[in-house]
Amino acid sequence: MKKIVYITTHNWDTKRQGGFHKFAEATANAGFETVFFSFPRPYYGFFMKREQLNPTIIKTLTKGIEYNLLDNSNKKSSLLNITFPTFRLPDSVGRFLPNFIMNFMLKKSFRTFRYFSKKFLNNTDYFVFESCEGVVFVDKLKKIFPKAKMIYRPSDPMVYSSIPKRVKKLEQHMLYTANLSIIVNQEGVEAYRSSIPNFDTKVKYTVLSNGIDLESYKKSYPVPKTLEKPNAILYVGAWEVEWNLLFEAANKIPENNFVVVCPNYPSTKILEQVKQISNLEYIPGIKPSEVPAWITNCSVVMVPYVTDFYKDRPLGITAKYYQAMAAGKPIVAYCDTPKLSDVGISVTYKYEDFIKEIKKATNRKSVQYKFDLKNREWSYITKQFIELIQEINNDNNQR
Repeated sequence: MKKIVYITTHNWDTKRQGGFHKFAEATANAGFETVFFSFPRPYYGFFMKREQLNPTIIKTLTKGIEYNLLDNSNKKSSLLNITFPTFRLPDSVGRFLPNFIMNFMLKKSFRTFRYFSKKFLNNTDYFVFESCEGVVFVDKLKKIFPKAKMIYRPSDPMVYSSIPKRVKKLEQHMLYTANLSIIVNQEGVEAYRSSIPNFDTKVKYTVLSNGIDLESYKKSYPVPKTLEKPNAILYVGAWEVEWNLLFEAANKIPENNFVVVCPNYPSTKILEQVKQISNLEYIPGIKPSEVPAWITNCSVVMVPYVTDFYKDRPLGITAKYYQAMAAGKPIVAYCDTPKLSDVGISVTYKYEDFIKEIKKATNRKSVQYKFDLKNREWSYITKQFIELIQEINNDNNQR
């Protein structure tokens, strides 16, 4: 039996509809011994109450928790979720300390990483790293498990301006070191080409898109209470939104009801402003399993990113758009890739244009997009992923 370890920022029980959860589920169902390594989980998380950082989750995952899975044919498999808590310091402290101390604390724990590795990671054949600080362990893992293959699958390239230079250097080393990097779109490739020296000659990579559970967005669901109001304009996502744009839109289109579902908590000042606007509502988050019901029951899907977001974050056409397209929903974006317009999505770069497109979209019931979702189904993507990692021994120079 092959063993695969995913190093990711997420906990297994969040049941996200995205990459690492889908890949891990697929490999477990395919007979791989599968480990979900949630990192980083700093000790200061014991004083927090967030989904990923709280005393209960850190204590539980330090011991390890096993989950039972069922595939579509009710075949049983299992997956182990673990963490390695460390003395990681907040990024803000990095302004006062050199990089080597920040990286040292990121890896330092009460027990050694070698002890942890021998206990939970022994006999691993493949380590798959997400774009997160977990890439700091690539050299240690290569030393402890010299026969294991290192795979980097960045969902979001860590090249944008808000990422600390220390972390950018860790990612560059990861790209150079990995046996294979699996990049989600051509925008990611171009971002790396512009920021990673000798990318095409020093990095072994291939492109494999994100996926979507297509059928989930073609079904009918009970309407979530929040969306029972007429003309519900919905954003569901993890990236911050342009709140001033939404304040203006809500005031200028009072007949529409704007709903933002996002775990990225806005400031107290923003929350106070939201409370003053009757047709604007903020929800800290919903369960990933509930996303299809929200997308299929809104009037318009909006993606109102922060101004000039797309210039710094090369995300391309993401799964967020796949979901809305599969549901046939009108989509209005603000400050995202211009390529959206090529497939029939309204993408705007001025407040007044966003508001104008929202008005137009509200009168549209269903939309057909010029985008082929056929090969975006997760069952297809995960099959391709497993084939790619198994081929590394035979062909380690894919491009």
